[in-house]
Amino acid sequence: MAAPLSVTPAVKGVLARLQDAGHQAYIVGGAVRDLLLDRVPKDYDIATSATPEEVRHVFGRAARLIGRRFRLAHVYCGRTCYEVSTFRREPSPEERKTRATDDGVMIWQDNQFGTLEQDARRRDFTVNAIYYNPLREPHFRDDCGGIPDLRAGLVRAIGDPGLRLAEDPVRVLRALKLVAEYGFRLDSSLATPVREQAPALSRSSPARLYEELLKIARKPYCAETFAACRQYGLLQHFLPAMDRLWDGSAGELLRRLLAERDRRLGGGEYSHSRALALATAAFAPAWLAMGAPPGGLWEHNEGIEKTLRESVRKSYSPLPVPRVLTARARDILLLLPRFRQPAAKRRLLRHPEYRYARELYSLLSAIHGWDAAALADWPPSGTGPFERHGARPRYMHRPHHKEWQAP
Repeated sequence: MAAPLSVTPAVKGVLARLQDAGHQAYIVGGAVRDLLLDRVPKDYDIATSATPEEVRHVFGRAARLIGRRFRLAHVYCGRTCYEVSTFRREPSPEERKTRATDDGVMIWQDNQFGTLEQDARRRDFTVNAIYYNPLREPHFRDDCGGIPDLRAGLVRAIGDPGLRLAEDPVRVLRALKLVAEYGFRLDSSLATPVREQAPALSRSSPARLYEELLKIARKPYCAETFAACRQYGLLQHFLPAMDRLWDGSAGELLRRLLAERDRRLGGGEYSHSRALALATAAFAPAWLAMGAPPGGLWEHNEGIEKTLRESVRKSYSPLPVPRVLTARARDILLLLPRFRQPAAKRRLLRHPEYRYARELYSLLSAIHGWDAAALADWPPSGTGPFERHGARPRYMHRPHHKEWQAP
């Protein structure tokens, strides 16, 4: 563990700028877990002694301050955004109780800055409290025993498990994501509080839960994550529509779809599109709502667009999925029967969601045993302006910031 692990030059550049300015700075969280498990991190979170304003002073216009509940900085380097957060400490009972109806346990705002040692003690799980500095020795700070737990594949809370989950019910979901993604197991002291705190998830911000949904959709562990949520009673409070259909024929279809989707995503055979991810998980309830036959697709009928739109919306209610993503997921579902209509080929190829609809149709072909040769005449990419020229839809805008270039 003494030798530095390999990280990107840009990450080292962010750390170096902060350290050269006199601040402590470490990589923390999921990136450290992945590095220690010989995985390639998808993103890097950085913890520092610098306040958000000091981070902005170091990086200038390349840093953007965000958040109310948890104030932090986004530092942009090229097309990559690095999340830089200030060390926190445990809030006092009075600092916790910020709402008239609050019991003084749940943390509504987490902006009490502290030291590295305090920051480690206030984190949720030991495997999330490993700090890594590739530039200076000692490279690792592990005050909570995260490295031994990582080796043992154990999700263990820091401090009292019930209190840790009550402080932020989203931690229940994060614990189960660790179980699904890494094959870890919950510590014996954590399993019961996870079940007990599951209903409290409904008190969390819908916007935060939507962000957690997107994080799940990015990973090839979607099926395992939702299965773990179902096992521990969390799914009914996270995605109630999915929970209701879980034990029926639509639930079986959903699980098969997600398992094959995860396999393809892990092998680089499925796009990371948010709209495609939402459409994939919404197919089973749409199939049910449209009254499609087992192993088949629905027929076009009057009102199909409204039915599919409502099906997508209800699949993720009460999470605030943006309307543009709901519309895109609906369009992907709407296009599926067209692949059986050769006369519609020219028009279908020009549709902006053609490529994603083709990927989902291919997925359905695999699990239902449809004729794979039927897709041979359909190219992987369409002929619309987005496919030909890389045009950016109006809802995809460039961030208004100056990009900082790593030295």
